[in-house]
Amino acid sequence: MIIKVITCKVSEESKEDFFEEQKIWKALSPQNGFLGQVGGWSNKEPLTACIFAFWENQEAYQYFMDKAHDEILLHSNQSSTYKSIDVTLYEESVTIPGSEKRIIHALEDSKYVRVVMAQVKPDHVDHLIKMQKAIWNPGMSLAEGFLGGSFAISKKRMRDFLVFTCWENERFYAEKHFPVLVTAAKMQTHVQKIKGEELVLEEAWRVLPCNNGT
Repeated sequence: MIIKVITCKVSEESKEDFFEEQKIWKALSPQNGFLGQVGGWSNKEPLTACIFAFWENQEAYQYFMDKAHDEILLHSNQSSTYKSIDVTLYEESVTIPGSEKRIIHALEDSKYVRVVMAQVKPDHVDHLIKMQKAIWNPGMSLAEGFLGGSFAISKKRMRDFLVFTCWENERFYAEKHFPVLVTAAKMQTHVQKIKGEELVLEEAWRVLPCNNGT
């Protein structure tokens, strides 16, 4: 699975226009291999929009980029509504199972998203993947309101990781589970840089595939 992370910085004056223009991506719904897209405004930086798109594989994503992306964009004025844009592609390494077993259903039901982006120290990549499977996945499954997520590796920088998790709502993101897991996984030993992001999802930006498997 491919995860596309899009971060846009906007001005206060253009925030409403960006919000409206983001709705054009409903056109993703019928695309082959599309699994869903969600987004919202960063809790830490209210003028930063974070969008997360999910595709079955690289081939499906690349076909969309080659055949349909530019046509959708031509019907939009979105590029004039942000000051900067950053796009990063990740490929799933480990599925994080929650109450929903498929990412399509987690994206459909989630109201809140927690994201961690980490750069791992050289020669520590394999160990971090093992810790995800042995410690983080079982620990996350105990958290109330956790729907599911993905542990993924950057397509360009093999030491950069993304942990994307879906929650029923903001109040279910319980901090009590995480200090214990961080200690058990010895994160400070293996991670060079780490950044967290949290956001309440904008319902108007949620895009689900025409056939979501329900």
